[in-house]
Amino acid sequence: DKIAEAITAKVGNIIQMKSQVSAITNTPKGVQVKYTKDGAEKMLEADFCVCTIPLPVLSNLEHNFDSDTSRAIDFVPYINTGKIGLQFNKRFWETDEQIYGGITHTNNELTQIFYPSNDYLGKKGILIGYYNFNDKAKRTGALSIADREKLALEKGKKIHPQYDTAFENSFSVSWEKTKFNQGGWSLYTSETRQSGYKALGKPDGNTYFAGEHVTYLNSWMAGAFESARKVTTDIHARVTGQSVKYPVSGS
Repeated sequence: DKIAEAITAKVGNIIQMKSQVSAITNTPKGVQVKYTKDGAEKMLEADFCVCTIPLPVLSNLEHNFDSDTSRAIDFVPYINTGKIGLQFNKRFWETDEQIYGGITHTNNELTQIFYPSNDYLGKKGILIGYYNFNDKAKRTGALSIADREKLALEKGKKIHPQYDTAFENSFSVSWEKTKFNQGGWSLYTSETRQSGYKALGKPDGNTYFAGEHVTYLNSWMAGAFESARKVTTDIHARVTGQSVKYPVSGS
């Protein structure tokens, strides 16, 4: 995912890194954003705010959004999900088993094992050792990093005995345990699509909302892109007075 790095290369001079937002306040003339940087509390004022903060995190920030927006922020749930990457000193799934990409579905805590679709027959390789959801992800996420690795190896070697001799190291993530995510992606019902989704899809004063949680492409970066393009178009139309709606013809 080099997208964030590409954006930083273009506009890095105006990005405030390591700045934790604590409050978003609509004002008659714009928006005030309170944040902490290097231990000091600071305030940023702007004409508009495009808020892409995941809803479980945003729910714990101070704001003066209206009741419909606040209800959507507080009550649209996020899925529990987790992954582990396992590095091996050889690509045994290719050389021994002729597996080139794809997924193995399991009936245990792993749920899925993903195989890489690149660098075929290279010297080393990385598998997604588990990609699980809901209760399985919650149980796995509650484990220590060492125990997540142990679980992935013990369950995985029932499918691939080569785990025992080829394993090198691992990296795991539990999204609900990640401070600035607190969940994998938004989960809508038919009811919350009619209430919460509609509330987030329009500006609250001078604050606009963008992200996968403001599209029908939940969990995908494509959803975040579509949402960002729509919000950019909406703000442009508001400032210029043009009645432009996204998607723009020819885009």
